[in-house]
Amino acid sequence: MTPDQSGFLPFLLILLATTQLLVACTTLKDRHINQRQPSFAISRDTPTRLRQLAYTPPDDLPDASGFVLLDSGMDALSSRLWLADQAEKSLDVQYYIFHGDKTGAVVADSLLRAAQRGVRVRVLLDDIYVFENESNILALDSQPNLEIRVFNAFRHRGGNPLVRLSQFLVDGDRLNRRMHNKLFIADNQYGITGGRNIGDEYFQAHEEFGFIDLDVLTSGPVVDEMSKAFDDYWNSNAVVPVRAIPGYKRARQQLPALGEALSNARKSMEATPYWKALQARPLSAQFQSGEFYWLDGVAHAVVDPPEKIDGGLHISDLLLGQMIGLRVDPEEELMIVSPYFVPGKIGMDWLAYLRSRNVNIKVLTNSLAANDVPLVHAGYARYREPLLDMGVELFELKPLPNTSPKRKNLAGSGSSRSSLHAKTFVFDRKRAFIGSFNFDPRSALLNTELGLVIDSPIIAEIVALMSGQGMAPLNSHRLSLSNGKDGKNRIVWTSETDQGPVGTDGEPNATRWQRFLMDVLMLLPIEGNL
Repeated sequence: MTPDQSGFLPFLLILLATTQLLVACTTLKDRHINQRQPSFAISRDTPTRLRQLAYTPPDDLPDASGFVLLDSGMDALSSRLWLADQAEKSLDVQYYIFHGDKTGAVVADSLLRAAQRGVRVRVLLDDIYVFENESNILALDSQPNLEIRVFNAFRHRGGNPLVRLSQFLVDGDRLNRRMHNKLFIADNQYGITGGRNIGDEYFQAHEEFGFIDLDVLTSGPVVDEMSKAFDDYWNSNAVVPVRAIPGYKRARQQLPALGEALSNARKSMEATPYWKALQARPLSAQFQSGEFYWLDGVAHAVVDPPEKIDGGLHISDLLLGQMIGLRVDPEEELMIVSPYFVPGKIGMDWLAYLRSRNVNIKVLTNSLAANDVPLVHAGYARYREPLLDMGVELFELKPLPNTSPKRKNLAGSGSSRSSLHAKTFVFDRKRAFIGSFNFDPRSALLNTELGLVIDSPIIAEIVALMSGQGMAPLNSHRLSLSNGKDGKNRIVWTSETDQGPVGTDGEPNATRWQRFLMDVLMLLPIEGNL
């Protein structure tokens, strides 16, 4: 046997074993996929209580929408629960992740209750994590007014990691493209979008970990644009109704037990200090009165088309191109907050162009110790020196505890460590982008994303102040270049401590293992997938 043949034999055995696994596992049922029926958002003229409570634009800004910035995870959860409770006609929900934890159960319970009182509930989930709660998802879909569809589905089902890996091996170009959008829309009158998925770590309810994030609650004309974006996904060929997943008939029998379990989960949550704190939030009083402290702004939804997963679209069709079409290029200042920041060649060219025009650029991202995806940090680390060299100001968020009163507005409370997850841009403190888009190749070219570009100096200034708080020495390391004894540039991290400003020339707060892992990961040629 030749060396080539000896190397081929193990590969053949793996291929045969994988084929047997795929044959043995269950697959989507085509007849249900083909029976997918289109549906669309209700008219904003439909009489509902939320229409009565909807934002009214001022006379001098007739095209404006109203906005409430949700920098608190508690406010972000209570907003969703309030919309679910108030909806009379429709709820449209779209997420990359929908956990089955404490807050996930409460949100699911609210959606089920809405469906039981006659509200049409449409839930669209990316399929990447559906297998974790597949039986419950199938059971919920059996409620007549509640329909769930999954985006970019895995054809072969089950939680076997080898089955999922084998599908990535044979269909990786498609399955590597995920739906990262976040939407929660009630009666086509109110909507929420931003960086948060559904889960304890997004709503300050996780005991050990939390995300610093930003959503926006809105009412007005821009909600129509958000609903259209949802409809485009809901009716696209990239989605599959969950009734096509094997086991659907059996799961229908589980709905009564699941409904009781969700109701009990809500009762348990309502007995916790967390729930009491939730009810004590100032925004909860606004929900009770129906009178909101709206911020005015003219906004547009920018969204990748669902066809992005097929590749081949021109950049003008993508979210990035839509933002360019809105002429958001700054003239004086650009502030970027992105937990995963890998600019790539296109991003570096754009930032270099702005710096050539003397635009001040500030970037806040996670430090290695705060980053929950080390692989992405390795991709970012390659760009730190050239970014600093061109004059970009870089700030890396520390792994913040949520106990300091000085950090309460930034990080909230309820977890022992926080990591940045908000995705925002501020252009000249006149316009702001809030959405799901990270400044990395994955968001730009692979995943689908959604956000709002809001033309409002007041909102832009508030988002800039939030960003500045994150960049403060107490919360972040500021990076700079220093000339070493060997004549080479080295990066220095400077931050505030009890003893005053302290600088270090190594990844701060990181373990030796984390630093070693970074050195290894930086050698991998995988930037296009980050």
